Amino acid sequence: MSLSPYMEVYGLSDQGPVRSKNEDVFKIIHEHNLLSIADGMGGHKAGEIAALTCVNHVCSLLTKHLLLKDSSKNIDHIIYHLNLAIQEANFKVFSMSQADERLKGMGTTLCMLKFLENTAIFAHVGDSRIYHFTDDKLITLTKDHSLLNKLKDQNKLDEKESSNFKNIITKAIGTASSVEPSIDTTDFKNGDYFIMSTDGLTDYVNNNEIHQIIQLHKSPKEIAENLLKKAQEKSSSDNITVIVVKINNE
Repeated sequence: MSLSPYMEVYGLSDQGPVRSKNEDVFKIIHEHNLLSIADGMGGHKAGEIAALTCVNHVCSLLTKHLLLKDSSKNIDHIIYHLNLAIQEANFKVFSMSQADERLKGMGTTLCMLKFLENTAIFAHVGDSRIYHFTDDKLITLTKDHSLLNKLKDQNKLDEKESSNFKNIITKAIGTASSVEPSIDTTDFKNGDYFIMSTDGLTDYVNNNEIHQIIQLHKSPKEIAENLLKKAQEKSSSDNITVIVVKINNE
């Protein structure tokens, strides 16, 4: 499947061998070159509801803005409305969790990618990730909103205890009435790849392994399937979701 004449994309999601349900959600809106991925958390079906509500709400709000011709290619306008959409989705998920005891405490990570002619706008909340493969280098565009990174930034991390903070996130959609997403841009060119993934992949497959898989398998479908296979081989116990985009404008 193709996002546009110059892009190829493939996404897949796997429940994994341990979890009773899949709380990951991804969405690809081809006509707007817009991709999203979310990893829900919470008891019962709450994580799945948080992720699905968040992705659907953000995409619905943002696509309404992108239909306006004067704003659809203006980077600053898109960033403003992307931030606003994430804020509104956060409040929606939070309000749902407050109104229904069965949904109390639910939340979700979120990653968003919007492609323009030669610039990608990316946003995230939590520890799902976005990578950019360019000039044979794998760049991690996002920085996990995690306690581990927070302690590193504050020079308060005891390396012996680092594993204790690995999966504790400091930001999520829906766990508080407001949230501040991280939003930025990066330029891209023909032959580049972008990868979006939940931590069911990135907790088990390191950057060197991701780099090698991209080098060996050129199509987005092959890369996504082999990334999933690698995570399974390394005994991932979580839901695994990955989207791979290839810039191909030749």
